[in-house]
Amino acid sequence: MTSQEASAFRIAIAGGGIAGLTLALVLKKFKNDKNIVIDLYEARHKFSESGAGITAWLRTRSIFDTLGLGENFEKRTASPRMMFRKGNNQDPFFFYEFEVPHGSATLSRQDMLDILVDDLSPELLPYLHIHLCKKLVSYEQDADAVVMHFEDGSSAQADILIGADGLASPTRKEMYTKMSEDMRGIDPERADILKKHCLPSWIGTHAYRALLNHRRIEKINPNNIFLNQLIVGFGVRQHIISYPISPEVINILFFDTSPNSIDKPLQGPSMVPSSKEEIMALYKDWEGDAREVIETIDDTSRWAMSHVRALPTYVDCRVALVGDSAHAMATHLGAGAGQAVEDAYILGHILADPIVNKDNVIQALNVYDTIRRPIAHDVVEESLRLGGVYELDPTAMREDMDSAKLEAGDREELQKLVSVFRDITTVHFTGMPENDWYQARAMLYGRLHKQNGHL
Repeated sequence: MTSQEASAFRIAIAGGGIAGLTLALVLKKFKNDKNIVIDLYEARHKFSESGAGITAWLRTRSIFDTLGLGENFEKRTASPRMMFRKGNNQDPFFFYEFEVPHGSATLSRQDMLDILVDDLSPELLPYLHIHLCKKLVSYEQDADAVVMHFEDGSSAQADILIGADGLASPTRKEMYTKMSEDMRGIDPERADILKKHCLPSWIGTHAYRALLNHRRIEKINPNNIFLNQLIVGFGVRQHIISYPISPEVINILFFDTSPNSIDKPLQGPSMVPSSKEEIMALYKDWEGDAREVIETIDDTSRWAMSHVRALPTYVDCRVALVGDSAHAMATHLGAGAGQAVEDAYILGHILADPIVNKDNVIQALNVYDTIRRPIAHDVVEESLRLGGVYELDPTAMREDMDSAKLEAGDREELQKLVSVFRDITTVHFTGMPENDWYQARAMLYGRLHKQNGHL
């Protein structure tokens, strides 16, 4: 270790997914001459993403543009039109085309990750150290540092630890285990609540994921509605989301919800192999185009959709959570990856700011928590609600809406459903992440100047 590295502000990132890599790139962009060293620990032997598709909306794309990734991003995306369809019977029909404000872009999760990896250029970034096959299992911290322990028996130290390690986050589990233990002797009931935040909870929905071959479907039926557009197929306790992620590949998800199962313990593994026969049995009463594409599926898996709901904090002293570690959410709003990118954008800006150092970084992390947690919390809840909209769930509707008419396909009533959808999705287009950073910066400088006796 050089003397410069020894005196550096050392940031450890656990997880090399979209959140962790975006954070590294934001620090690269904004650190200027600040002496920062990043250690990025990825549990797998390479950077890779599970899941198939992502929809990137205005706020996410604006961050990629700021990071200089816009051109590479646009080369890898599709821009299908978004169509709503009542398709859970033999008399299907389209009832709305959503003209996405400022457009949207679809791509595979791996393509998004590759865009980030391509820009890291670790050989050109002496401040960035990438460690593969390093799975965090625990950590401990004191007033000055965080010591991390990995599955291979090794340990490492940093000034702060950022947990970007996904839905089953070891960082979150360790954070809330410790917080629960500290609270046990003071307030046992509160300790039990904190302990529950260690693990994600099931939302009551299974998603069957598959990738469709465009040419194979086109050969069977060149007019199949799932070929060239983003389809939202509305049903009762079921819905379909389908969109192209390349000229050859269509990402499709079939959802099936169990009534009154939200936040109940998940029985069995979170992901299991499945079959087109299982999907066909669930969707046997749906329209012909849906059953037609199901017949072309070769490989599919059934995912128990889970979320991380209403964490009381994303920060504990020198440890912070970003992305799915902090707020994993249902896929319905298409916001999970975007919220991870926004976390990284705000937190990276804060950590790169000249005013932040080893001595005041705890206060700086609390600014991140204050700015980002309410926003992401609302998105988790709205994403859950949007799933109910797609599945004609009365609890997701306004009081003036008639669920029986919706199930029957009443077109006027479905337009009321559209208005609920539009209200929910404004999160993608209201304000810009830059405005959130301005708010964070004002709070950061206000708090740190006050702490230093300047106010």
